[in-house]
Amino acid sequence: MSIKNNKPSKKSIFKQGYYTPQYKDKYIGGGDIIFRSSWEYKFMVWCDNHDKVVAWSSEPIEIKYISRKDNRPHRYYPDFYFKADQGDGTFKEYLVEIKPKSQIQKPTMPKKTSRKSIESYKFLCEAYVKNMDKYAAAKEYCKGRNWNFIVLTEDTIGNGLR
Repeated sequence: MSIKNNKPSKKSIFKQGYYTPQYKDKYIGGGDIIFRSSWEYKFMVWCDNHDKVVAWSSEPIEIKYISRKDNRPHRYYPDFYFKADQGDGTFKEYLVEIKPKSQIQKPTMPKKTSRKSIESYKFLCEAYVKNMDKYAAAKEYCKGRNWNFIVLTEDTIGNGLR
């Protein structure tokens, strides 16, 4: 099943919806352009309006990977692809994931041993391992295409994309 079948939800705690690009010729994806967080929305606006971005798409590909948690195959859909003009006649291509920083840093043991803090720690550990598995597969995918894989966090997006 394609990630594009997961439509935005009004019940989500995150800002979700559909994006309509101003510069439709730059968008190379198919179907609806769905943002699943305010950070993704900001990145879409950046891609759409940045003069060095010559092409972009949302949730463009499926990458298969094996999870260390269950040793089974899974599918990963990176959030974005974009192609940037380097100003010297060359281009760089990127796959982009947007994630909270807490899910890409190795979690530290909580100081409290309450049920809630242990559950939170367990969630962060599982998210961290899952993301590292996905990112390893994405890096391998990119390596074969001479692309770059990057993960953007609230710090990158909050401090302004360049």
